[in-house]
Amino acid sequence: MLRNILFQAHWFIGITAGTVLAIVGLTGAILAFEPELLRAINPGVMRVAPQGVPMEPAALLAVVQAAMPDKRIAALVLAADPRDSARVMFAADAPGRRGESRHVDPYAGTVLDKPAGEAFFRTVTQIHRYLAADKVGKHIVGASTVGLAILALSGLYLRWPANALNWRVWLTFSWSLRGRAFWWHLHSILATWVLLLYLLAALTGLYWSYNWYRDALFSLTGAPRPTQSQGAGSGRTGEVQTPDAGRTTAQFQAAGRAWELFRSKVGLYETATIRLPVKADEPVQITYLDRNPAHARAMNRMVLDLGTGDAVEHERYDDRSAGSKIMSSIYALHTGRILGVPGVIAMAIASLTLVVSAISGWLMYFDRRRKKARRDARSFARVELGRGR
Repeated sequence: MLRNILFQAHWFIGITAGTVLAIVGLTGAILAFEPELLRAINPGVMRVAPQGVPMEPAALLAVVQAAMPDKRIAALVLAADPRDSARVMFAADAPGRRGESRHVDPYAGTVLDKPAGEAFFRTVTQIHRYLAADKVGKHIVGASTVGLAILALSGLYLRWPANALNWRVWLTFSWSLRGRAFWWHLHSILATWVLLLYLLAALTGLYWSYNWYRDALFSLTGAPRPTQSQGAGSGRTGEVQTPDAGRTTAQFQAAGRAWELFRSKVGLYETATIRLPVKADEPVQITYLDRNPAHARAMNRMVLDLGTGDAVEHERYDDRSAGSKIMSSIYALHTGRILGVPGVIAMAIASLTLVVSAISGWLMYFDRRRKKARRDARSFARVELGRGR
């Protein structure tokens, strides 16, 4: 009874959510190496030739502001690697929108071209997250992600063999098979290989799909919920402000002073983001990665009082509770980057198998429908033959 229920649920979810999951999987595989691909195709934008000593933040910000006077600078991202360009983040130009960012030569202050491929990856991201269909697509992807978890667990139950302790039964595939047997074994063996990655992708992916799920994760882990920054450095603001020469100069000087304090207190770092204060006398927030971070989202946060020179807040990733680390690592877990390049490769392969699983599932479904139609036709013929007698 249970097996039949799970079989019906498995094939129904497969033929309904399977196509969506194939799209999500394909786009996920494309996005897996987005940072590396963007850097490779933009050598003169994201990577620059070192030319002596980089400009100090205050001077760099002033040059960029002069080049783009209609934009209000919200934050500056600096890298320890002398070959990396700096990045300036601008405040939003309309309420509720996210501000633009541009790469900058940290040695000359030149605003560089927009990286090629950014628009493409932005579109792929929109398809991956909500089928580029806003709220409706978000709900479809969310429901399909729940379906992925159900498919993984029900598929495991349905293919559980009698000799379950024999690993070859679980993980080896025979290329001599033909027809439906070939597709069934390909479907089940591939899913077995990446089963844990399917579950990881589903359980982390739901973080962006449902608020109730995200709230439940925060409650379960005991991690504090992030609050939206209200300062200029957030990149989002309810009130759109235009640049003011006197105010921005004071803000740039405050950023430069904060950078000096940060370097004296921290020393080694990989990247650091200076968020400009709304007022020059306000504390300045700097978020940064350690030289060898656990992953790209393992951010530390420091708030500096420029009057006293003290760090009024210094929250380090390594000092967080286990629950807070987990919640800070959702994206790294979802993409596999928490395990570095091997993890990214593994998650990209798992994403591509969703396409194969969808195709093989549909082929088995159509094969079953054809065979059922033939059986029905033979039964009908026998009935008609009996009546003719």
